[in-house]
Amino acid sequence: MAIVNTVFITTSWFKRFIGRSDGESHSVNELPSVDDRTGFEGSLEGSEVIGRSPLSYIAAGESVSSFVGKEITSKLAEYGLEDIEPEDWYPLAIPLAMLYDMRDEYGGVRMRNMGQNVPKNVEFPPELSEVDNALRAIDQAYHQNHRGGEIGSYEFKKEGPNEASMICENPYPCEFDKGLIRGVAKKFADNPVQVEEVGDQCRADGDHRCEYRIEWF
Repeated sequence: MAIVNTVFITTSWFKRFIGRSDGESHSVNELPSVDDRTGFEGSLEGSEVIGRSPLSYIAAGESVSSFVGKEITSKLAEYGLEDIEPEDWYPLAIPLAMLYDMRDEYGGVRMRNMGQNVPKNVEFPPELSEVDNALRAIDQAYHQNHRGGEIGSYEFKKEGPNEASMICENPYPCEFDKGLIRGVAKKFADNPVQVEEVGDQCRADGDHRCEYRIEWF
């Protein structure tokens, strides 16, 4: 039970950055279709994301380069997502379509860099100091900042003192998730972090989940 309590406390760093609100929902007349791009089997109908989440993608892109940040902003606007309010809710399909466009146009390496840069913009609480607790908190934070539909999950499992696995069964690009996992782990690891995709499934190949082995030294 002590571990569970730690997870609930430490997810506040995600809520402060990505935000959580019961605020206004914004609708867009024609949403982009992403069902055939994700490999995820769940229905995204009615799924929404808090405004601080797409804002964090812009910040992560700017950490790569000002050009990438501008491209992300432009693509979100093309799909109808402009003047984003941090605590309002927006259709999840829009930032997903932007991420898949960025992946298709610029490749998996840039997508991983974007994911890895998201945690760099987060002010972590002092009580969060362990790699495994930070990784375990990703799933709860994800559900706090997405709502509606079948949004999937991040399933964490500790495998050893400095080793774990994460099953990502959600609609985000697998390269983005790989970067996000590495970025969170690197926040708390004193030495290099290795994230390797394992198993016989990959969302990039049309499967519904990806599994990663994480090692920190």
